[in-house]
Amino acid sequence: MSWIEQTGRISWRFVADEGQLREAVEALRGEPLLGLDTETYWDTSVNGMKLALVQVAPPEGDVLVADVLATGVEPLRALLESPEVKMVAHNAIFDQTVLRGAGVLAAGLIDTLRLSRMALTLGSHSLASLSEHLFGLPIDKTLQKSNWRRRPLTRAQIEYAALDARMALLVYGELTRMLAEEGRLELALRVSELAPAEPKEPGKEPRKKRKPAGPELVLTPEEKRVVKSLKKWRLERANTQRVPAYMICPDRTLEHLARARPETLEALASIYGLGESKIKNFGEDLLRALRDSCG
Repeated sequence: MSWIEQTGRISWRFVADEGQLREAVEALRGEPLLGLDTETYWDTSVNGMKLALVQVAPPEGDVLVADVLATGVEPLRALLESPEVKMVAHNAIFDQTVLRGAGVLAAGLIDTLRLSRMALTLGSHSLASLSEHLFGLPIDKTLQKSNWRRRPLTRAQIEYAALDARMALLVYGELTRMLAEEGRLELALRVSELAPAEPKEPGKEPRKKRKPAGPELVLTPEEKRVVKSLKKWRLERANTQRVPAYMICPDRTLEHLARARPETLEALASIYGLGESKIKNFGEDLLRALRDSCG
């Protein structure tokens, strides 16, 4: 089933048929730049996030909202894994992680969250804050935590999902314009482009000591400040438990936290080095430390 719906601010096409999704994706293959977003739900059976929707926004026309619970991710694979197609997403590390969990190794991702931290000095770099700051358009994020597994979805849910993908593209355009005027665009893009995710071998856990090469390791000054503050929290907790600091969590975990800024226990599950046991033992304390560090 699919239909086209026109709203006051954005037009979108919701597709829940595999054949129609393949056709819609093929029409996007020639686009050099796309906005990307995902919606997820928490699956208690695996204690992890599962993919529910993938939203793709071209510069012109309808935002494609793909119901991957109905179609699967295979029709989207060629587009999402193509290095020739640049895709901009806000907090792209999260989208890359959930797509990898669904078996898709997204390439060409650019993180507008990191672009924002290089271009602007704001109290919050959330997509809603950027939308209001750059365009005077507030975004109601109430539906972010709605039930994305339930079917049928409401029209309000679909419009919300489509808007985030479109807004990521609009934010990218405005931030790159600002950075280009300041002569910092090349560096900002290098810092904000994610390294492709590595495939996970069946039956094996990823090697946790290996750090990715390339720009993903480059931290903005603000992120370095957050990491420094989190290291103080880690040392205090390590001293309390009388263990080495690295046993609480490695530096890479702190760097991932500084970039992704998770706000819930569920979101911590997508952070490198944080398994179910650590989240249960000190997840709430870690979220408080992160909020204090960002503040």
